[in-house]
Amino acid sequence: MWSEFAKPIVCLAPMDGITNTMYRQIVRQLNPAVVLFSEFTNVEGLIRSDFVRQRLDYSPVEHPFFMQLFGNNPESFAEVARMVEQRGILGIDINMGCPAKKVVASQHGSALMKDSDTACRIVEAVRSACSLEVSVKTRLGWSDSTGLIPFARKLESAGVSLLTIHGRTYQQAYKGQADWNPIYELKQHLAIPVIGNGDVQNYVDGMNKLKNLDGFMIGRKAIGNPWVFQNPETHHPPTLVETVTVAQEHYRLLRLTLPERIAIREFRKHLSEYIQGFYQAKEWRTRLVTTDSETHLFELMERLKEHSSVETLAKAG
Repeated sequence: MWSEFAKPIVCLAPMDGITNTMYRQIVRQLNPAVVLFSEFTNVEGLIRSDFVRQRLDYSPVEHPFFMQLFGNNPESFAEVARMVEQRGILGIDINMGCPAKKVVASQHGSALMKDSDTACRIVEAVRSACSLEVSVKTRLGWSDSTGLIPFARKLESAGVSLLTIHGRTYQQAYKGQADWNPIYELKQHLAIPVIGNGDVQNYVDGMNKLKNLDGFMIGRKAIGNPWVFQNPETHHPPTLVETVTVAQEHYRLLRLTLPERIAIREFRKHLSEYIQGFYQAKEWRTRLVTTDSETHLFELMERLKEHSSVETLAKAG
């Protein structure tokens, strides 16, 4: 299936509390070819909680779309894999790289890099339970990258069809600079596609980092910046009016399923990033993120459009 995607494969990284269906729809509107990933979601939560199962809801416009899951029980992964397949989602991405202490303490995320047997059993369980594509997102290793190649080869043998590697170890978490050199080396030892992740600033930076890889994934720089995936040679940076208009549409999508108080709180995660890069941006951000009123929020955004209809935000770098 991955061979059908245009190269390079450009992806929106899975981020808990960020890449929900509302934001994925915004990213898709501006980027028809970007591969979307869901929020980081616990398989046990999907089995037990109606609230968590709402994360399986999505709009058809989001395709191609992958559900990212974490956990450590192969049987639970198999059960959830069947649920995901029934929803018509394209594939499952298994998280084996999250460095959060509470996740690792439960033997999820990065902890699976130290337990390749369980990691492979999870992949095999998903493959046996459904016909979906199965990918894995992981890191260079626990403390260094010496075990990356053998770990990745085991995952490939277990049935993984694509690997995304974040260029930091578990011990680094998000500190320091991502090292892509071990990812380039890994690609030479695998037959499946390999995606690079870590410190990608924008499309141009991703292309500069690409080298022998099959694609790149953008995470934190995509928050409140759905234009970050666009090639500046073919797309102009958005104007202030265009940026605010997209932000307003994002909020309206949130309000389709969330009450005002929660929608405003969720919107703030993106709002500061939407509103940057122009004259008096800091002052406007302060006004926008401190209001608790939907009516006032839209009044401010309309006034912001009038603030300058010609200034350009350098969203794409």
